[in-house]
Amino acid sequence: MKALKPYYPVFKFVGIFAMLYILFSIGYYFFISMEWSQQLYPDPITAQVSYQTQELLRLVGYKVQTLNSPELPSVMMFINEVKVYRVIEGCNAVSVMILFTAFVVAFARGWKKTLSFLIIGIVFIYIVNLIRLVVLGIVYYDYSDYAEFSHEIIFPGVIYGAVVLLWIFWIRNVKPEEVE
Repeated sequence: MKALKPYYPVFKFVGIFAMLYILFSIGYYFFISMEWSQQLYPDPITAQVSYQTQELLRLVGYKVQTLNSPELPSVMMFINEVKVYRVIEGCNAVSVMILFTAFVVAFARGWKKTLSFLIIGIVFIYIVNLIRLVVLGIVYYDYSDYAEFSHEIIFPGVIYGAVVLLWIFWIRNVKPEEVE
């Protein structure tokens, strides 16, 4: 057991990360399992992300409309009356925010700095996700040949790349002696 003692911080980090990730994921599962009204369909976060995506697409000059899809828990996005994609629960980036949060808290050294970084990081992920959805709408509508590649390869790389960059920043800028 003495041979494992130097690795205690790693085991502690992995244990805290796993516990938090599971707890946050279960909590989120219960949140999305609730019955939501037609206005906040399929859930309030996905509805908000869909609305904001619609408004940003309008801002850049597209004629956009959204429509709730009760048979498929999603919000359909139309540009010039052409369905470009469906915004599902997985498109709201909450699962990415949960992953980000579990990592940052597991690596925390002081709560004030950690809380500040979590707020900034979650807002950053939210904004990156909105931009991702807007650009994806444009790609689906104007450059449909690249739609699948963009959806499956480029944009997951963008959102997870943003999280990795935030993690690297967090690790490099949090020092053990900064305990609050």
